[in-house]
Amino acid sequence: MKRKAAFAVILILVIVPCLAAEEIDLASYLQRVEEHNKSLQIARSDVAQTEEMKKQALAGLLPNAGLQAAYTRNLNEITQPMASYATASAIPGVYPITYTDQVVSFNNELDLAAAANFPIYDGSAWARYHQASEGVNARKAGYDYQLKAVANGAKKLYFQLLLLNEVVKVKEASEKIAQDNYNDAQAKFKVGLLTELDALMAEVAWKGKVPETAEARRNRDIALLGFKRLAGIPAEENVSLTESMETYPDVPLEVRLADVLSARSDYALLLRQKTLSELAIDAVRANYFPTFSGSFAIANQRFGNDWKLGDYDSLAIQLGLKVTLPVYEGGYRSAKLAEEEIGLKKSDLQIVQKQEDIQTELTGVKLRLDEARQRIENANSVQTVAQRAFDRATVSFKNGVATQLQLSQATLSLEGSRLAFLSAIYDYRAAYFDWEFAVGR
Repeated sequence: MKRKAAFAVILILVIVPCLAAEEIDLASYLQRVEEHNKSLQIARSDVAQTEEMKKQALAGLLPNAGLQAAYTRNLNEITQPMASYATASAIPGVYPITYTDQVVSFNNELDLAAAANFPIYDGSAWARYHQASEGVNARKAGYDYQLKAVANGAKKLYFQLLLLNEVVKVKEASEKIAQDNYNDAQAKFKVGLLTELDALMAEVAWKGKVPETAEARRNRDIALLGFKRLAGIPAEENVSLTESMETYPDVPLEVRLADVLSARSDYALLLRQKTLSELAIDAVRANYFPTFSGSFAIANQRFGNDWKLGDYDSLAIQLGLKVTLPVYEGGYRSAKLAEEEIGLKKSDLQIVQKQEDIQTELTGVKLRLDEARQRIENANSVQTVAQRAFDRATVSFKNGVATQLQLSQATLSLEGSRLAFLSAIYDYRAAYFDWEFAVGR
């Protein structure tokens, strides 16, 4: 028995730490979201791809070189008819040429060559490189905006789960109070201090709380699954949120629109897209100018019989310069240029529209902040009054002065005021997070 007891203690000591919930604050949760969120991982892959595309565009501005080597072993002699001598004929002045087969191959043939091509001037290649470089900046701005958007949603989800945890606590407390009232009513009914109707009403009030508590737990568990999935947390892992639901930041100060625009990643993305439109125009215009390129090549051929390669040796060295002048392409260049100029005007309009949208967004978020802050103050006052009313109703019911209906109404009022207070805090925090996102923080 002692051995079994010791084994049970050891087993408990091993299992309990494994079941302990991991404590997660808001900062660590956001870090896990950034590291493990699938959409952000895909976005980082997109950034890496554009950086490789930039390297590819740079390759068009750099020389390229190649080496070639070939060896041939002729297994038989290759002959070719060749003029050998001329003989006299019956016709004066005519000397027919006699051809004989001559060996024109060697047993061994070795070819060695090296060549390099280097661009001197290519406007299109430079334009493609500048576009690729700006494309990297645009992709990074897009990733930064997506990161902030995901973080904004993650912060809301964190406090939404906190709110649902508080709702479960309120529902459980309300159910416990209703159960205690039911037990007290049953005891009074048995000794004749309470009517059967009051006892039945207490039972209805208690049992009506049970499904409400179960529903609150279900909503909390569903939100918990989304909370874990967003950060790549295993579904079976236990977590404990450490932030407080009842604390909240102060109302933020006014900010200048210029500061907001400089911090907004989506606005920066539009500016990058405008730059890309300008570079696209430069790329089309570059097609009107000539391109210059050079080349250098060296080749060596060696031939020999038996297993030697020194019987015959030839060397060729070449240096070249190439100029390409585009003359006519069927009107494609002019049409392409007009298309890109229209795209540039479109980018200007999108920038102006974005400025107006951001201004409207800031105004709307500020109104939500003020309204939510006012609701917190009102809900807190109502909660204080509801708590006093509940305490008095509880004492009066125990003394037989208040009815079960009055106690139930006081309980519902306390529960509703508590939930209204917590909901107002969540709405304020959600508006505050939207404000941070709107100003680019």
